[in-house]
Amino acid sequence: MKHADIIYLPLMVREILLAHSDAEHMVEMREIRQYLSEMGYEADRRSIYKAINALNEYGDEIVYEAKNGKQGYRIRHPFTLAESFFLIDAVNVSNALSADTSMRFSGKIRSMLSEHERKSLPENLLSAAKTENDQILKTIGILLKAIPQRNPVEFRYYDLSVTRKKQYRKANKKYHLIPYALLSDSGRYYCVFYSPVHQSFANYRIDKMDMIHVIEEEQADPVYFSLKDHIRSSFNMYHGEAETITVRFELSLANIVFDEFGKDIIISAVDEKHFIASIRSAITPTLISWLLQFYDRMEVIRPESLRQRMNDIGESLIRTYQIQEDH
Repeated sequence: MKHADIIYLPLMVREILLAHSDAEHMVEMREIRQYLSEMGYEADRRSIYKAINALNEYGDEIVYEAKNGKQGYRIRHPFTLAESFFLIDAVNVSNALSADTSMRFSGKIRSMLSEHERKSLPENLLSAAKTENDQILKTIGILLKAIPQRNPVEFRYYDLSVTRKKQYRKANKKYHLIPYALLSDSGRYYCVFYSPVHQSFANYRIDKMDMIHVIEEEQADPVYFSLKDHIRSSFNMYHGEAETITVRFELSLANIVFDEFGKDIIISAVDEKHFIASIRSAITPTLISWLLQFYDRMEVIRPESLRQRMNDIGESLIRTYQIQEDH
C-alpha cells in the first residue's frame, strides 16, 4: 500500500461503514477488506484497526458488537432513520423549495443513511405547490450572513402572472432594505426587513426575491426590533398594528383557537356552549379569512370596526350569491 493510501484509509473505512452499517447491521472485518479491494485498495487488519481508532479519536462513534448472529463494526450516523424521515418530509412538503432543490436536498439526507435504511424510506412525494425559484437556499445563505451585521441588501421582488412569468414590482427597480430576521409560516419563508426610507418593518417572501446581493456601505445605527412583538403584529405575515380582538367562540373550537394563537389569548368568560377570547393580533386579510371559516360558530364582539368589516363581507356575499327567482 502506498503512503497516500495509508493517509486516506480512515476516510475510506468511514465511507464503507456509513454506507453498509447501522444500528441493526454490522460490517465484518473481512467485508471491510473486501469493500476496500473493490475500491482498488488492499489493507491488512492492523491498518484497518488503526484507521478505526483514528476515526474514534476524531469524533466518529464506531463500535464493535454482535447482533442477529453476526459480529462486526458499525458507525453512528448523523441522523436516525426516524429523524431522516421527518427531515425529508419537511423538505418535500415545503412550498418554499423548488422541485429540483427538494430532490437534491432530500438526496443529501438519504446519503447519510446506510443502504439498508434507505430502502425503508418512502418515495419522494413532493408538494404540488412547489415554487419555481431554485435560488432560495442561496438567498437564505446571503441573508443569514447579512442579518448579524445589519448589512443592507438589494434585490428585485416579483409576482407571477397567469402565464407564470415574473412581473417585477416597482417597475423593476431594486429594493434597498436592511434584513433583521428570518421567519417561516405555513410552508413559506419570509425575511423581516427594515426600510430606512419608510422607517418601518415589513415581511417579504424569500421565494419571490431575485438577484439579491449585499451592499457595501456604512452601516446606520441599529433600530430597536423585537421579534416576538413583530410576530404578534404580523398574523400570517400580513403586517399591521396589534390590537385586542374579542370573539365569542363555540366551546368545540377551543383547541383550534389555542393551536392558532397559543399564549397570545385570554379567556374572559365561559358558559355551557361558548367562551369569550381576547386575542392580540393585527387585523389582517388572513385573520379575517381565518375567522370567516367559523362563520356560524363565532361572533366578533370588539372592535366595532372589525364587526363592521365582517358585516360588509356578509352583505357582499349575499349580493353575489343571491338566488334569482323565476318570474
